[in-house]
Amino acid sequence: MTSREGMSTGVIANVRQIREELERVRWGLHDDDHSEAAEHAAAEARASVLNMLTVVSDESQLARIQKVLDGLSVTHPSRTLILLAQEHRQGEKLEAEVSARTRTDSGHRVSTEQVLLHAHGEIARHLGSVVTPLLISELPVMLWWPGLPDFEGELFKELCGLADRLVVDSDDGFERKHLAQLLDCGHSSEGKTSISDFNWARLVPWRHVTAQFFDMPDMLPRLGEIQGARIAYGAERPMAQALLLAGWLKSRMGAVGIEVPIEFVEDDSHDHRVARLDLYTGVGADKARFTVRRVPGGRLAADVRIGEHDAGTRTVGVPPRTYEDLLAIQLTLPAHDVLFEEALSAAIKE
Repeated sequence: MTSREGMSTGVIANVRQIREELERVRWGLHDDDHSEAAEHAAAEARASVLNMLTVVSDESQLARIQKVLDGLSVTHPSRTLILLAQEHRQGEKLEAEVSARTRTDSGHRVSTEQVLLHAHGEIARHLGSVVTPLLISELPVMLWWPGLPDFEGELFKELCGLADRLVVDSDDGFERKHLAQLLDCGHSSEGKTSISDFNWARLVPWRHVTAQFFDMPDMLPRLGEIQGARIAYGAERPMAQALLLAGWLKSRMGAVGIEVPIEFVEDDSHDHRVARLDLYTGVGADKARFTVRRVPGGRLAADVRIGEHDAGTRTVGVPPRTYEDLLAIQLTLPAHDVLFEEALSAAIKE
């Protein structure tokens, strides 16, 4: 695979100049080839699959965010707009840096474009009006908001109005009230904006292993005998992941008319994410405990205890997911992830 990159120089201060600079940089990628084919390649519609919007509030985040987006662009070429929005900075400022990259892989040319918008003051609250004309029409718009969004802010509301999907990471300081605000986003905008969460993707192995307990024919009847659950989580930060796992349990069992009481326990021996899930079924001599727990080496251990006897343990490897992986997963989701929204709804209830 070969790759070429072009970048703008100087300060760009308005939308018209940004659009012109995008075209100039794209043409610059073909400056060594003046053939008719090259002219067509430079003028044709981009080989993009989406518009990606990302909001950051601090220059220290930029390098990490750009690395993630560059990694995603290899498999999901996009027009990427990074908004460095600093409302707290005094004075009005709007500057842009434009870059484009073309890759040739197996004879196919793939072009991606990135615009970094740096805004101070009042204009940072209303970047939606700057972003709109820069989007490639008829392509979906994904809004990735690293960190805890300002759900009540004007910029957040404007960008959600443009987005087909809002992506967050509830690992970044979300409390129950923030999960409720996230769900509100999915129920507003006439259903246009769907929502997703990296933490929900991280819980996929937990959900799969838990469900597999009851795939065994002799264990399936116990599913209807669940008495309660206990979720242990590290207390280092808010318990968003534990709430989501509890919401999944409540929503799935609630769909068949079973209410599951859930106890939350802080476990200082682990980090802030879910450390252990215990499901209790039956009573007396027929009681059982189904456990999923995190163990060293990036694995989950699944234990079953029937009465006073251990019925066996198995372990499942859980490879760590990078931010590029987690973002790519969002592109495979349906317009609205109903299971996630139902789990979120159950999670925010006291």
